[in-house]
Amino acid sequence: MGKWIKRLGSLLAGVFGFLAVGIGVTVALEPYIWPSAILGLPAGIIAGVALVPLTYLGLSYWEERTTTGTASPETSRRFWATVAAILGFLGGGGLAMIVLSMQAIGLAAAMLFGGVPVGIGSAVLAAYFASHRNWGRHSKSESVVR
Repeated sequence: MGKWIKRLGSLLAGVFGFLAVGIGVTVALEPYIWPSAILGLPAGIIAGVALVPLTYLGLSYWEERTTTGTASPETSRRFWATVAAILGFLGGGGLAMIVLSMQAIGLAAAMLFGGVPVGIGSAVLAAYFASHRNWGRHSKSESVVR
């Protein structure tokens, strides 16, 4: 698979993710929040931005595994760090948004001023810890018994 095909596919996945999440959140919250696009647009942007590298690295990971039987340590590290960052963002940002929305603050303010900043911080931490794992490399003092 060519590099440009992976880039185009990743970009299309990001655009479709933006549209699906953005429209879905906007329509789902329309009866409860006006204007509901104030939550739908940031959610769609975040989903679209997250899907671009995830799709590109996922295609690279899958391509390497099908051609050589295993993915390179660098591709594995990048892919799993991206997955960890997305899960960290959803976990940390979602928890912060839930906690803040139970206080005397609106859902939109909880998402924009609490969920997004906390989510970014937890995504960075999750990606850092995931990328500094020992991905298939053995240390010099470690022996492999077969």
